[in-house]
Amino acid sequence: MLVWQREEVQEVPRGLDPVREFIRAFNERDLDRFVAVLDPEIELHSMKGLRKGREAARVWATRAPGGVQQTIEVEELFEDDTEAGGGRALALIKRAWRWDEDGSAAGEDEMAWLFELHEHRICSWRPFEDREAAWRAYHGDDGSPGRRESRGD
Repeated sequence: MLVWQREEVQEVPRGLDPVREFIRAFNERDLDRFVAVLDPEIELHSMKGLRKGREAARVWATRAPGGVQQTIEVEELFEDDTEAGGGRALALIKRAWRWDEDGSAAGEDEMAWLFELHEHRICSWRPFEDREAAWRAYHGDDGSPGRRESRGD
C-alpha cells in the first residue's frame, strides 16, 4: 500500500495496525509516522473543532514541550471490518497527564476514540468523553452489536 507524504510516496508496512500506530506516533510525537497512517482527506473532530487534511492533522498533533503533556493508553480496542482496510474501530483509552519537566502525574481521565478507516488509513477520528456515547456512535446508533472482540493490551 502506498501513502503520500510530503510529495513523496512511501510504502506502508504490511500488517500495520493504523489505529495503534496513530496512538503510538501521537504519544511519541513522531509526526511523520502519525501523518503516514492518515488518509489524505482525514477529518479530525477535535475538541476545538474540525480539522481537515494531513497538514492540519500535523499541526493538531504538534505539542510544544513543557507544561502538562498527555499520553494515551489503550485499555480495549474493538474493530469492525478493519482487516479489509475499511470499517471502524473504537479504542477505550485512558489519557494520562504528566508534567513534562519531571514526569510526575498531573491527572488522568477515561475516554473513547472512534476511528473510521479507508484503504488501511484513518479517514476520521472523533474523541468522546462519554464512553456510552462512543459505543452508540460506533454501532451507528442502531443498536447493532458489531464485532465486540476485544484486542485490549
